[in-house]
Amino acid sequence: MYTRHNNLENLQTYLEVDSGYVVKDEGLAEHLKEVNESASLGKIVLSGGETEGALEDCYYLWVDPHYTGELSPGQRQLYEILLTLQQSSVYTLTTIGKLSEMMGLEWSLACGKRLENLQTVGAINGFK
Repeated sequence: MYTRHNNLENLQTYLEVDSGYVVKDEGLAEHLKEVNESASLGKIVLSGGETEGALEDCYYLWVDPHYTGELSPGQRQLYEILLTLQQSSVYTLTTIGKLSEMMGLEWSLACGKRLENLQTVGAINGFK
């Protein structure tokens, strides 16, 4: 019936940057800030494998070191950070908030959207 192609224009890349979360409605802005704070606490584990671990409430990510597809600049930045973390240690625990800081983002939701899009295009696995 419908086919979704993983083209960059289908991935809502405008939500990968801080400006995607600017709203004029004060009530909605407050709600978005609360959601953002909650999103920033999301834990990510990089262990170089595609297996689940013992820690609960974590995203166990695996970064494909051989991914060659097209990425937006924000996706590329996050992909390179995650790949470096995966390759430079046996086990890494971080948060979406810390990754956001590393990329200079104010909104952790923007980092989460980048993670979601990296999962969609197959550059990472484990972000559910």
